[in-house]
Amino acid sequence: MTSFAWMGLIVVVAIAAFFIGSVWTKKQFKHGELEQQAQRAKHELEQYRQEVADHLASTKKLMTKMQDSYSQLLNHVEETNQVLLTEKPTHPSEPFFSKETTEQLHASLKSRPERRRKETTNEGAAQPTDYVDGESGLFSGERSEIKQSKVS
Repeated sequence: MTSFAWMGLIVVVAIAAFFIGSVWTKKQFKHGELEQQAQRAKHELEQYRQEVADHLASTKKLMTKMQDSYSQLLNHVEETNQVLLTEKPTHPSEPFFSKETTEQLHASLKSRPERRRKETTNEGAAQPTDYVDGESGLFSGERSEIKQSKVS
């Protein structure tokens, strides 16, 4: 083989090595990129799982709180129902006023003059006290003017 053939063989091997190296480098680059994507996906999945776990924990707390509130409400309703449905012993009803006030009211009613009591029984004969004899009010003067104009 001549030196020219050896030179040709070296050039061919160099070109082949160049293409093989570039393909292998591209595969390594893609492999590295795929590994990075896989790591990101795993990280995002782990983050999502943590968020879901936190959400479920807070939901559990809220549901427990709601259940406690519901049980308190149920107990309150049952207690109120028992209080309302139990028969209470018949006691004389509590007076609105105290004993001393009631005695004072009775004493003041007894000391009222009898004429007022008689006037209320004789309602048909007398006018009620809210009526006025004669003319009164805002329009009392207008009636007299109208009468005067009719007379003239």
